[in-house]
Amino acid sequence: MSLLDAFASLGKNINKLGGKQTLDTEQGIVSEKFPELKLEMENKDLLKLTQQWEGVWNKSDVKQKWETRCDENEKYWLGNHFDRPELDKSRPQIDNAIFEALETYLPRITRRNPEPMVELDQDVDQTPENQKYAKDLQKELAEIADELKLRLKLKKVGRHWAIYLLGAVKYGWDMNKDIPTIKAIRAKKLILDPTCTIDEDGYTGEYIGEYRKIGAGMLIKTLDKIGGEAKASEVIKGLVKEDLGTEIQFIEWWTDEYMCWTLGDNVLLKKKNPHWNYETTTPGESTMDEFGNETPGPETTVEGHNHFEIPKKPFGFLTVFNLGKQPMDDTSLIGQNLAGQDRVNKRIKQIDRNADSMNNGIVVSLSRSGLTQEQAANVTTALRKGGVVSIPDGAPRDAIDRMSAEGLPADIYNDLADTRRRISDIFGTSGMTPQGQNSERTVRGKIMNTNLDTDRIGGGVSEYLEQFADEAFNWMVQLLYVYDDEFASMPDKPDVSVSVKEGSLLPKDSTTIANQAIELASAGKMSTIDLYKKLDYPNPEELAANVWLEVNAPDVLYGSDPRVAQVIQRQQASAANANARPPSESISFKDLPPEGQAQMAKQAGIDLNPEALAAYADAEAVKVADIKAKEIQSNPPVIPQTQ
Repeated sequence: MSLLDAFASLGKNINKLGGKQTLDTEQGIVSEKFPELKLEMENKDLLKLTQQWEGVWNKSDVKQKWETRCDENEKYWLGNHFDRPELDKSRPQIDNAIFEALETYLPRITRRNPEPMVELDQDVDQTPENQKYAKDLQKELAEIADELKLRLKLKKVGRHWAIYLLGAVKYGWDMNKDIPTIKAIRAKKLILDPTCTIDEDGYTGEYIGEYRKIGAGMLIKTLDKIGGEAKASEVIKGLVKEDLGTEIQFIEWWTDEYMCWTLGDNVLLKKKNPHWNYETTTPGESTMDEFGNETPGPETTVEGHNHFEIPKKPFGFLTVFNLGKQPMDDTSLIGQNLAGQDRVNKRIKQIDRNADSMNNGIVVSLSRSGLTQEQAANVTTALRKGGVVSIPDGAPRDAIDRMSAEGLPADIYNDLADTRRRISDIFGTSGMTPQGQNSERTVRGKIMNTNLDTDRIGGGVSEYLEQFADEAFNWMVQLLYVYDDEFASMPDKPDVSVSVKEGSLLPKDSTTIANQAIELASAGKMSTIDLYKKLDYPNPEELAANVWLEVNAPDVLYGSDPRVAQVIQRQQASAANANARPPSESISFKDLPPEGQAQMAKQAGIDLNPEALAAYADAEAVKVADIKAKEIQSNPPVIPQTQ
């Protein structure tokens, strides 16, 4: 999917909600009055605007309710389901089914790496040079994704989304590695527009703020390098004095066109969106007339080449259960299972309490046993240790008795198992856990359960993650065009469409994929290297090369083994001796004398008499001579007459 969304700007605020309590159908002004951020604004006006943005976010009901739900989700994920006295240092007796379901869910949706795909736009000439450019760019994106550990970042974003109802990343350029970078950030560190939402086209708000922390010394160096405000360094030094290692927290504000840094009542930096190639103007060559007057030539404007159609805020968001009322999700998988987790904890408490009461409590009758209160305590201790207790008179049961609670009904245990299963069902992991597999008696039933969960997850969060990775690859291309010297200086770059291979993030069963690959390879429909890739071997290229060498050049593959080297030398020596022998001469049987013919026949297992062979040869010679004589008599030669 391409991010060339020129038409998106036409409906940019289509999903924008009203102010604090306005209705969707109200007309007129439905939000706070904000001026547009521009670089020409005075610093005091810029501060007033950003402080107004921050105040609206902090005072909004959206933020208050969202933070409460985030804290509750995080507490349940960690297992802190109930508040205990501070003096109680014991671990809570709970069964954290939410953690189990989520941490089974996340590896499933992030099991495979997203595969980038780069294709030329339809209106671009399909020349070999352009096709090579697209192929090289696709390879570059795959290498960057591997360097950035994109798969792990997707898993982190997915965990943030599940707990905080919103996953967020920030795109930028790594000055140390000189490659694009993607950083997963907690959404609580962001300042959003509470009247906007996040849909399939992205964030619809006009601004985003981020709380950032940088050491004072590094912050001063950064501002000096990129051109901060005049008194920015003095403001920072005034805060930390000589302790430049102290961390300074400030707010970084972004719109599509501009960005700025604010610290309290001070503006540290303001500039245009740095992730965009703006047009540049080059002065023309001046000319000199006959009177020595210099006339400047016409200026040349060069338009910057970008992958995006318009500048963008360098943030990406993951939402799934969003109704278009607010930037974050309206509900979450954890939120839907809080009641189920409480029910599981309640049932476990009941079972634990009943088990404790069944631990044979002892009741002592002081009057019938003749014991005092202190002696009765010693009796109970002795009985628990297997000791002997004597009573003066009567039956032991009349003086001392053990009290045991009755067992809980089976409905309690069935309800606990059903509630835990419902939590897995809501997450879509009931067929992926050992308990879900054990409940099915047949292999076909196990496979069907797993496939049903896989289809549900694949059509849900995996699809959103795939689009999330799609946007990440497009941002990589834009950052390469801006910051990478090779791509930035490359003339006449063709327009490309960058996307993720459809279905590359869908959860797939490894056993089924392996069986299909083996069948294709056995039928000759798949190469050896592709087979090893499907089987997820770590070095498929090396394995495929070894297979080819074993068939065609085993001496290259096994030459390092001294035993193999010895056999190779022996084979080479045998071949050299065979080449040194003279060529063999063949003699016909009939050309041999009688004695030779008898010897050759004897080698073949036939005994012949040399004299008989000689007589036979003489008889044959006489026959041949008679035949020739008869031919001469019938056809006498013509003798020429002598003059």
